[in-house]
Amino acid sequence: ILIEDETALLQISNKYVYEIAVEQARKSGFLPEVKVFIPRQIYESNKIAFTGEYDFVFDESFKKYLSEYLPVGQIVVIHNASRPLVQKKIYDKGINLLLAGADAVKQQHVVVDTLKVVDAEKIIQATVDRDLIKALTSPEFYWVESITSVSKDFGWFYKTKVNGKIEYIIGELESTRIRTERDLLLVNALIQQGRLN
Repeated sequence: ILIEDETALLQISNKYVYEIAVEQARKSGFLPEVKVFIPRQIYESNKIAFTGEYDFVFDESFKKYLSEYLPVGQIVVIHNASRPLVQKKIYDKGINLLLAGADAVKQQHVVVDTLKVVDAEKIIQATVDRDLIKALTSPEFYWVESITSVSKDFGWFYKTKVNGKIEYIIGELESTRIRTERDLLLVNALIQQGRLN
């Protein structure tokens, strides 16, 4: 679980957002070992938020952790802590797709908005074919041996081997990201509706 900013430290029902994300990941039928990667600066500024029973790793060692501590034959799942409600079925689908032969799997949302291309004057020039667009989100699933380098493309955290098999899972409303207090209200409403499963 990656804490990228302090939105993961907002609270819902007396729990930090990152704690809910960890609990959701642990529900997977594959019983993952969950580590929380965090920038040292966020950790030092918010120590009171990190008193739970979690295995914290500072993000400067994240690449080293993957390259040195995860052996070949392991699966790694990378997920943004500010998306706390990703459901068990998403984790299980991603891992099952890896076990079925994929090298990497990522969650996506169906693009429902009409996307337009505009020029410098903001005049509409064309409509984008939604079938050619993917709205990508975490979690991301990899076989460790499929990872070749950090991706320069923001759509994926890591590059995979050439001709690697990439699969996508259609995501759920619950995987919304918390960016503002308004998002927090939406996630809290989903929890109240019993969407933590």
